[in-house]
Amino acid sequence: MGVARRLALGRLISLSGGSAAYIALVAAIYARTHSAVWISAAIFASVVASVASAPLAGWIGDRFDRRRVLIGADLAAAAVSLAMALTGEPWALVVLLGLSSVAQSPFEPASTAALPNLVEPKDVPRANALVAATSSAAYLAGPLLGGLILGAGASPSTLFAVDAATFVVSALLVATIRRPFGRGATDEHPGMLAGFGVIVREPRLRVPVFAGMVSLVGVGIVEVASYPLSLDLHGGARGYGAMTALLGGGGLLGTVLAGRVLRAGSSRILVWSFTIGAAGLALAGVAPVLAIGLGGMALAGAGRGLGDVAATTLIQEQTHNAVRSRVFAAQDGAAHAAFSVAALSGGLLVQLASARGAFAVAAAFGIAAAVIAATRPDGLRTSTPDRT
Repeated sequence: MGVARRLALGRLISLSGGSAAYIALVAAIYARTHSAVWISAAIFASVVASVASAPLAGWIGDRFDRRRVLIGADLAAAAVSLAMALTGEPWALVVLLGLSSVAQSPFEPASTAALPNLVEPKDVPRANALVAATSSAAYLAGPLLGGLILGAGASPSTLFAVDAATFVVSALLVATIRRPFGRGATDEHPGMLAGFGVIVREPRLRVPVFAGMVSLVGVGIVEVASYPLSLDLHGGARGYGAMTALLGGGGLLGTVLAGRVLRAGSSRILVWSFTIGAAGLALAGVAPVLAIGLGGMALAGAGRGLGDVAATTLIQEQTHNAVRSRVFAAQDGAAHAAFSVAALSGGLLVQLASARGAFAVAAAFGIAAAVIAATRPDGLRTSTPDRT
């Protein structure tokens, strides 16, 4: 588990910097444009870039040594963050956010695919929970720090420069891990789209991936609507930072629950995760004061954390190491494709139905995801992931 802790620490540092920088980016764009549509454009650029690069990102994770893939992705992302620190134009920030998504895209599928090779089989669920917990902690700390630093008068460029430094630190931590990360076998499972084929053929993967896509449409709407809702609740940039932080940071509780539920072999974990998330979004949308809105976001985050650990473990159990990066990349690509729908329409939805109305729509998507997940023919079970 020591290796997993080091990998998790790198994620904690880099994701904290990235989350803080994202708050700075949204605040900078909104300050220049006063339009939620521009926020939609930024998110849309990011997710479209993620979708477009997912097949190549997965192929890279299976074709090359995964340690080198992680280090290269971190350093490329650091270069893009430095470029963001040098501009303040909304259009340039939108473009660079998309480039940042491309630069980072190989990291997640490669690191998740490598994890079963880095820890003992019995420790894989705990390692997944640890990485997910530190990621949630980063999504909690980063936006809070970003909101506080911006509220204290710092410029967005400062946060972009800090973000670049955190990627370098993450790369250095990965470089200190001496255990083999492994690599896939692109000759055994040829093609960049091999991961999509695995998901299509495997019923235990198809339903949760589709349910996750539906849920993420709602989450994408929330990403656009959170800042206007914070303004409506008189929270400003700090309130927005807190809302975003709790949506991600609530996953800390979800990861703890996931570890216990996975050991019990619950067949309803994904259904519960989507239901809890929907309830949290609904509560935030009707909140009369900021404190209640923050509680709703934390509850929604807990639901996401619960489902993320379960889905990750399930995919590791059901896929061969040779194609594992491409399967995770396919899942990411499908999720970002769904997210892009919300990024495209979220700003218009806020304009037409208000931020509160947008949150209600997002909660409805969460309920729909729970219904879809309930059609799974069998439940989660803990088994030994394939390490070869």
